Amino acid sequence: MTEICKIETPFPEKFGTPRQSLLIDEAWGKMCFPKNDFYSEAFRGIENFTHLWLIFLFSEIENKSFNGLVSPPRFRGKMKLGVYATRSPHRPNRLGLSVVKFDRIEVHDKEIVVWVKGVDLVNGTPILDIKPYVPYCDRVESAVAQIFEEGPGLRNVIWKCPYDGKPETKMLIEKVIGLDPRPGQDHAENSTYGVSVAGYNIRFELVDDVFLITEVREQA
Repeated sequence: MTEICKIETPFPEKFGTPRQSLLIDEAWGKMCFPKNDFYSEAFRGIENFTHLWLIFLFSEIENKSFNGLVSPPRFRGKMKLGVYATRSPHRPNRLGLSVVKFDRIEVHDKEIVVWVKGVDLVNGTPILDIKPYVPYCDRVESAVAQIFEEGPGLRNVIWKCPYDGKPETKMLIEKVIGLDPRPGQDHAENSTYGVSVAGYNIRFELVDDVFLITEVREQA
């Protein structure tokens, strides 16, 4: 398979990247394509859909043999499940599937740009294919996931340092931290963590069940 593009996102590393799509609406994605005969026709009609499927490659994972049992990050302790019963990126063919919101398409002189929202992908992730999300066949009303039934909640986030950037970036940072990016086995309070989001390095800690942002530095 050959990638069709590399998606640009606000997440330069795995830590801090949402673990599922559509959790953070401010998590934008930008896909650029050459304005040639193929791509000029390939996106015709895409504006008729509100959501898209992205098929991608987990490029941050080494191409090696994997275990059949994995520890999902949202499970605390040592609970393990079969890899095919999880969304773990540590899988034999490193293929990922993500549904995102279609935002807009821009046609420029030399390129075509597709913008999406709600991404859960690291910046530079190779995109292998794009398909429309079709509700009548993609949504299963009776579907049940007994051990993943509840989605993650947002913890309260308080800024303990000044921030003078864009309001939408501030909201993005708050939601990334509010979703608790810490590993499942590392949930001790009063420990300081660092995360990079949208060109900023952020330091934060959990105190009395509230995340405190203690430092924000713009990356050079």
